Amino acid sequence: MAEQLAGAAHPRRSLLFVSHAAEEEGLLGSRWYTDHPTVARDSIVSEFDIDMDARGDKADLPDGSPTYLEMIGMRRLSKEYGDIIEAVNGRQPLPFTFNLTYDAPGHPLQYYCRADHYSYARYDIPSISVSRGEHADYHQVTDEAQYADYDAMERVGRFAADVITTVANLDHRPKVDFAKHDPAARCVQ
Repeated sequence: MAEQLAGAAHPRRSLLFVSHAAEEEGLLGSRWYTDHPTVARDSIVSEFDIDMDARGDKADLPDGSPTYLEMIGMRRLSKEYGDIIEAVNGRQPLPFTFNLTYDAPGHPLQYYCRADHYSYARYDIPSISVSRGEHADYHQVTDEAQYADYDAMERVGRFAADVITTVANLDHRPKVDFAKHDPAARCVQ
């Protein structure tokens, strides 16, 4: 995805790729980065987090399919950011079917609070976590590369690049509708 974007026309805004570690230990990497960013925090207009995009078909999930994609946080802070994501998806050759179940307020799995995108959201940066879902091999030694759907991974990457480019070329920041204000406050699903 970075190579695709580096070879394309330069957007209005700079793009920053950040790799976070220790999500399962309490968002340690993303929390550290957003507390100590390498660029001015107020220059970050949005965040797009991709995690677990290699699986997601019917063999992996009851609702799985080639177009299955879980979206967490899409409109939590910015309706406009969610609208942009929906519009870009509609332009894809094979649009994804968004599962918003795990983004519901109060959902017991607490994905909104457990994914790296939340470290950005706590600073009122429109952010999203995109996944093709947990599967039976999640965090198991049986989660092998032979089970990955590389075509789906490429489609997720192209979709993400399209969203990122669209946001980077806006003449404004995505409007924040629901500011959290206190980055130290406890996350509420």
